[in-house]
Amino acid sequence: MLRLQARRLSSDEAKAAVNESVRRIRTIALVHETLSREPGDDVAFIEIVRPLLRLAEEGYQSPDRPVRFTVQGEGGKLPATIATPLSVVLTELLQNAVDHEFPLGSPGGQVKVLLGNDGSTLSIRVIDDGRGVPVDFRLDKATGLGLTIVKTLVTTELGGTISMRQGEPADFELAGIAPPAQGTGTVVDLTVPIKDSEPL
Repeated sequence: MLRLQARRLSSDEAKAAVNESVRRIRTIALVHETLSREPGDDVAFIEIVRPLLRLAEEGYQSPDRPVRFTVQGEGGKLPATIATPLSVVLTELLQNAVDHEFPLGSPGGQVKVLLGNDGSTLSIRVIDDGRGVPVDFRLDKATGLGLTIVKTLVTTELGGTISMRQGEPADFELAGIAPPAQGTGTVVDLTVPIKDSEPL
């Protein structure tokens, strides 16, 4: 229904807003589909992340801007109350990376997601080899809808922390990807407290 509505709209801005709504709905639907297949109230987070990366590859890139998405780590099992908002957060971060790190006409690049879970804290790092955020970028001052959603979900709903900065050589070495030939790349780190989850 929303896609049909988007086709009827004349404003590019309105179409983009509707398409973003479609993307967020698909993300939440993916979480619920995964939950329906797994016993109990918890879900293996990697079983959500992998399909999200496939959706990103299908929906965000183009032949003029090839971007590869990969994941490292598992993230453990999480309750739906954590997995659902985190899935929306990850979707927004992937979209942000493509839109701002790899402009149309660029040679493209790579976005990698690193997951960690020590039983009390879930850590997620999203690193890309794109052009990088400005040196004076401050996430707390960002006003775009996507990053506003991310900040609200991570800090308010999940009680976590999030930061965004330019990449450094050690970041790319840790992620196992080559540093960008041009630009600095961007690193997003977030941590979320978790209870009764299984570390991996």
